[in-house]
Amino acid sequence: MIEDMLAREAALCTHPYATVSSKSKGRVYPLENDGYRTEFQRDIHRVIYCRPFRRLRHKTQVFYFPLNDHVCTRLEHVHHVASCARTVARTLKLNEDLVEAIALGHDLGHAPFGHHGEEFLTKLYKECTGDTKWKFQHEVNSLRVVDKLAQWDKRGPAGLNLSWEVRDGIVSHCGESLEDLDYSRISPHTSQKILGDIRLKTDAGMPCTLEGCVVRLADVFAYVGRDLEDGIQAGLVEREDIPSYVKQILGEDNGTIVKNLITDLIDSSPINDNYLAMSEEKFKAIVALKEFNTSNIYKRKELHMYKRKLENMMMSIFQVLFLVLEDTRCFTKKSGFPRRLSCLAVLKEFVNDIQYTYVGHDEKAYAQIVVDFLSGFTDNYVMQVYEELIPIKPIV
Repeated sequence: MIEDMLAREAALCTHPYATVSSKSKGRVYPLENDGYRTEFQRDIHRVIYCRPFRRLRHKTQVFYFPLNDHVCTRLEHVHHVASCARTVARTLKLNEDLVEAIALGHDLGHAPFGHHGEEFLTKLYKECTGDTKWKFQHEVNSLRVVDKLAQWDKRGPAGLNLSWEVRDGIVSHCGESLEDLDYSRISPHTSQKILGDIRLKTDAGMPCTLEGCVVRLADVFAYVGRDLEDGIQAGLVEREDIPSYVKQILGEDNGTIVKNLITDLIDSSPINDNYLAMSEEKFKAIVALKEFNTSNIYKRKELHMYKRKLENMMMSIFQVLFLVLEDTRCFTKKSGFPRRLSCLAVLKEFVNDIQYTYVGHDEKAYAQIVVDFLSGFTDNYVMQVYEELIPIKPIV
C-alpha cells in the first residue's frame, strides 16, 4: 500500500524541483513505514494532534481577547496559510503534503499576545540572565517546540520527530521580511544548513525547498488582507482608507487580495526552474498594503492600550515561576513553596517531561524553562495563572 502512495505522490509532484518524501533527509529518530501514509502526511498528523496546535485557537493574531467570533486567531491563520500554500503547490506540481505540514506547524512557537509577547519574553530573559544577544523569535521557537517541547507520545522522548524538510520550512518561514526578498527570483537556500545551530531567524535564511518558499510567501498572503479585514471590523480603518494603488492592483477585500496574489505567484513563477517569482506590480502593492496595515492597525494606540498591563502580568508570572524553580532546584528538593497551585503542578509536569532538555541548575537554565513554559500559554491562561499566583492569601 505504501508503494501505491509513493507512486501517487510522484505522479502529482512532477515539478523538477519538487520534494518527494522518499528523498527526505529523514528524522532524528527513524520510524518504521506506516503502510498507508507518506512521511509528510505523517508530519501533518503529528502537528495537528499535538497540544501546542490546539492552543493556537486562544492565541493572538493581531487583536487581544476578541469577543467577535469573526476576528482571526492564530489557529485560523495557520489554516489560511495552508490553504494558500496548497493551491500554489497543486498548480505548480509541488508537494502539497509538505507545504501543508510546514504551514500548519509554522506558528507553533508563538508566544501569547502575538509579537508583543515576543518582546516581553525577550526583555524578561535578558533582565534575568544578562544575556543581551538572546532574542525570543517565534520562528526559532517553533523549531524548538517541534524538536524538544511538544509531546507526541508520553512513552517516548519529547518532540514531534518531524522530517528535516518540515523542520527547515518551519524555522525559515519568516513572513515579516518581505521587503528583503528579490520578488523576481525567490530561491531556496542551497548551501548546508544545520538546523540545531540556528539561534536567530536571520541564521535560518530561506527554506531549503521550493515548498518551504511557497509557505513563506503564503504566510504574507494570508495575513495582509485578513488583518485589514479585522482592522475594519474593529473600526480602526475604513475600506475607503485603503490606498488607491493597492485597491487597483490587489483589490479591497481579503478574498480578492488573496486570489490576486496567488494567481500572480503562479503565473510569474517558472515551470522548470528552482525559484518562485512575483510581478513587480503585485509585489510593490503587497509591500504597500503591509506598510498601510503597520501604520494604521499594528501601531495604533487602541491596539496597544493593554500592552503595559499584559507585560506586567507576564513579568509577575515569570518572577514567581523563576523563584519556584530556584527554591526547589527544579523540584529536585522538597519545599513548601508550590502548595496547592494548579499552575505549579502543570509546571512540574512540564519540567519532568522534558528535563533532559535543560542542563544544570543556574539562572540561564531556570530562565529558559520559564520562557519555554510561558511561551506555550494561551492568552486566557496568562490571565488565569496571574489571578492564581499573584493574590496575597493568608497561610494560616
